[in-house]
Amino acid sequence: MTVNTVVAVGVAGIFALGAGALFAWVNERTDARLGFAAKSLPLIPMFIPSIAAAVGWVFLASSNAGLLNVLIRDALGLVGVDMTEGPLNIHSWPGLIFAYFLFLTPYAYLTISSGLQSLDPALEEASRSSGAGAFTTFRRVTLPSLRPSLGASVLLIATMGFALFSIPLVIGTPAGIDVLPVEIVHMVAQEYPSNKAGALGLSLVIVAVVSLCWLLQRRLVRSGNYATISGRGARSAALQLGRWRLPVRIAMLGFMALTAVLPLAGLVAVSLQRYWTADFSFADLTLANYQSLFENTLVWGGLKNSVLLALAGATVAIVAGALITMAVESRRSKLTQVLDGVVKIPATLTHIILAVAFVVAFAGAPFYLIGTYAILLLAYIVLYIPQAAFYSSAAYHQVGRQLAEASATSGAAGGTTFRRVLLPLMAPSLIAGWSLLFVLITGDITASSMLAGTHTPVVGFVILDLWTSGTYPRLAALGVLMTVVASSVVLAVMWMRDRIRLVK
Repeated sequence: MTVNTVVAVGVAGIFALGAGALFAWVNERTDARLGFAAKSLPLIPMFIPSIAAAVGWVFLASSNAGLLNVLIRDALGLVGVDMTEGPLNIHSWPGLIFAYFLFLTPYAYLTISSGLQSLDPALEEASRSSGAGAFTTFRRVTLPSLRPSLGASVLLIATMGFALFSIPLVIGTPAGIDVLPVEIVHMVAQEYPSNKAGALGLSLVIVAVVSLCWLLQRRLVRSGNYATISGRGARSAALQLGRWRLPVRIAMLGFMALTAVLPLAGLVAVSLQRYWTADFSFADLTLANYQSLFENTLVWGGLKNSVLLALAGATVAIVAGALITMAVESRRSKLTQVLDGVVKIPATLTHIILAVAFVVAFAGAPFYLIGTYAILLLAYIVLYIPQAAFYSSAAYHQVGRQLAEASATSGAAGGTTFRRVLLPLMAPSLIAGWSLLFVLITGDITASSMLAGTHTPVVGFVILDLWTSGTYPRLAALGVLMTVVASSVVLAVMWMRDRIRLVK
């Protein structure tokens, strides 16, 4: 299981980091950018709850009833090639790595894109003026200058990948690929009596791997060989790709179709069917699944509760992450380093373990918080404050400590420096981090299944209930509805982020 988990997350993470970096560079630095649509479409996989996205790809690429397989088999049948199953099979090693890749790429893209927005382009322009090509400048100047953002991306990919439960459950388990998060959840939630000791023991493996990634991130930051925001500069002109502009745009559109359009289309197609079948017919399409959702008070209550809890939880977490980063970086001591490590500990544990800890700590006297909104909000803040700290740390180091030191030298207090100097410069990265936290909280599955109830429903609790009951068309309809809500909120926030750019 350890080898399977490392291979799945490692291989998918490498591809996700490369794709996220390249896509962010194309959108922020070249004339091949496609505007606001290109910046938003790569994030759509992040808008869809992970279990709904996994089920969407099962709808598309299941060996027997997958909609894509049906289309491919029908096309091959026209040329005399008869197939009864395949050729795609999502329940396989390539399918599992592909699903991990789709899930992890938006996190790398968001971090690196925010880093590029805050990065002074003077070094890149100097490189090109010295005769270096676009790719050489990207490889030898841009990427090394983005070490804080790249380090944060590696850490986010590791923590999110090793804590992911829904994708390996839906795609890996039918393929016989066992991974650590699924086994840990099985030990705690499905075995009787629950094997908490075994689950905690397996969690130590995840703690060790993520800790190595954290040390790598700290080493990248401490090296100091990266560019930061300078005191003056000018908005750079977009890099002209010439004859490569059209192929790059085609590749971007193909990537977006593969990662964003297809899984959402699969969810929409199944949500319009009375039951999931390979024989798709436009004459049999119906809106009955959406109507049943509108009439279900549990679904509407879960949607409203998830949005409100996500708004509050993401705001508290990102503010706390920024303040903790300021305390750690402005006062370098053993105490602040310990604080930095303690804040990131929840990222090394699966959500089910932390959910069990919350049940043990707050269910009984003197708190009696089980099944309340208070325990859900507290759990979300604890679960996702490490991601907020990762984004805040990357934003702080991308700004650089020189401006903070100049402010302090001018007599400004620490709070004034943070409020009037650092916070405005860190704003693009912090806003991107807030949008990430919002989506993560609204789509949380594991902790929600342990802490929510019929009187305090959230989307994750409702989705898991639909999955276990096998009502796939209704699950697809809820996935589409959740995607619309999450994307509307996040795209509005990202639009605000683009308005808060540095004055060059």
